[in-house]
Amino acid sequence: MADDKRSKIRESIEAEQDETLAEILRLREVLKSELEADLEDGDPHVYEREKILALLRNLEGKQYSLSRALNSMEDGTYGICEICGREISTERLEALSYTTHCVECKEHVEKGIVARPAGQLTL
Repeated sequence: MADDKRSKIRESIEAEQDETLAEILRLREVLKSELEADLEDGDPHVYEREKILALLRNLEGKQYSLSRALNSMEDGTYGICEICGREISTERLEALSYTTHCVECKEHVEKGIVARPAGQLTL
C-alpha cells in the first residue's frame, strides 16, 4: 500500500478513534445520569441502562480494534490477515480500516469454520 494512502488511512483511524472515545465518554455520563435518576425517583430505568451498556460494549470493542490497527501500523503488520497471513484488499481496508481479516477469513469466522486468534475482538 502506498505511503500516502497509508497516511490517509492512519488519519482516518485516528479521527474515528477520537470520535469513538468522545462517544464513550458521553454515554458514560448518560449512564451516570440514568443511575442518579433511578436513585432519586426509585424507578429503575432498566431498559435504558441496558441499551446504554450495550452501546458502550460495542464502542469499547471498536476502540480496541482501532488501537490494534494503529499498533499494527507501527509494527508493520497492518493490512495482513491475522488468520491466513495474506494481504487484506485495499478496498476492504478503506471500507473498514480497523479490520484484521480478509473477506474470506471473516466469512469463515462468522460461520464458525475458523476460530479467532486468542483474545481477539473483531467487528
